[in-house]
Amino acid sequence: MKIRYILPVLLAAAAPVLAESQLSARGNGLQYYSSSVRASGMGLAALAAPDSLSLDLFSPANWGGRQAARFGFGSFVSQTTSSDAVGSDASDDGGVSGVGFAVHLKKGWYAGATLSPYTLLGYKWRSTDSLDWGTANIRRQGDGGISQALVGFSAPVGKGIRLGLAARPVFGKVERLWSVNFTETTANSASETISERYSGLGWSLSGSWSDGVGGAGIVIKTPLEAKIERQMVVGAGGSAQVDTTAKLDRKLELPFELTAGVSRRMGAHLYAGEVEWSGWGSVDNAAAGADQMDDAIRLSLGWEWSPDYQPLDPFWRNLVYRAGFWTASNYALSASDNQSRRTALTMGLGVPYAADRSRIDLAFEVGMAGDKADDGVAERYISFSVGFNHSELWFVGRKERNK
Repeated sequence: MKIRYILPVLLAAAAPVLAESQLSARGNGLQYYSSSVRASGMGLAALAAPDSLSLDLFSPANWGGRQAARFGFGSFVSQTTSSDAVGSDASDDGGVSGVGFAVHLKKGWYAGATLSPYTLLGYKWRSTDSLDWGTANIRRQGDGGISQALVGFSAPVGKGIRLGLAARPVFGKVERLWSVNFTETTANSASETISERYSGLGWSLSGSWSDGVGGAGIVIKTPLEAKIERQMVVGAGGSAQVDTTAKLDRKLELPFELTAGVSRRMGAHLYAGEVEWSGWGSVDNAAAGADQMDDAIRLSLGWEWSPDYQPLDPFWRNLVYRAGFWTASNYALSASDNQSRRTALTMGLGVPYAADRSRIDLAFEVGMAGDKADDGVAERYISFSVGFNHSELWFVGRKERNK
């Protein structure tokens, strides 16, 4: 892969990623879980089931396998339908779900970097009400989110065991807008926009084990405090009245997180399970928009089938088939102090090409979130993801290259 093809992929990671959801208005957005499009297709349960192509965005310990330079890129489109006591609405969104690369150094050592969302914020509420000054159009909306990167390495430490260590920069921007516009006159119209930028640094430790039949994996993310720079713009009568920018004394706290998974291969079939715990209940200061937060737990189950391909077999036997299920609780409680839940069914497909050095992954997800009786809003969504993984035999001698 030439450098002119790599640069557009890396620059695309700066594209905004939004997830339209009323439930994301609680806290700093919905937490993002997928470590690759392959994982999205198998119920997010890929931590303990790495392969030689898919580049894991969360676990450097899974950068082993083929001794080559590896690149990964993913994107998605989704549609969410929200319904509450007032009515229902649908919205479409899309963006970049992750990008990364890893380079083999020597004797199984890898170094690399990844970039992916941590939370996704996106909501729009509009209503028309009668207030003291007359009929008013009221708007509330928020967008943005928090991104995370990993910059680190991994190495073998025993038979079938690998460890990974990475610095974890966290950064991003969240913007919230409130406005009221009177239909009779603009003199009493008002608006308030709050923009917050975050920057912080934590660490990630990962490990993996495999004997070719069974596997296990673990990822630990340390808690961190991110600095906050806030800009507040207050408007009245159609013009800005106050515009301030300042660094806040308080910090945005992100919690300790632990993810663990197991897998088992039976012939051409791979079965995997995964659990993740995020300690949001121990975070002292609640994020803007959330009165309370609680620990969040995710459970995932996944399946992958790789038929034994022979040169004269039809094309469909060269594909990789996936399916899965996952459910997760939201860290920010709803307005009724209930911990909403997201549940989804997934399907996926892997299409290898270029002498099995590259693969295109496709994933489809259909899910639901929240409950009108418990949370005041119910959501249904569908999502389609596409990922690209490629490996190049750079920094490998001619003898190893021809094996």
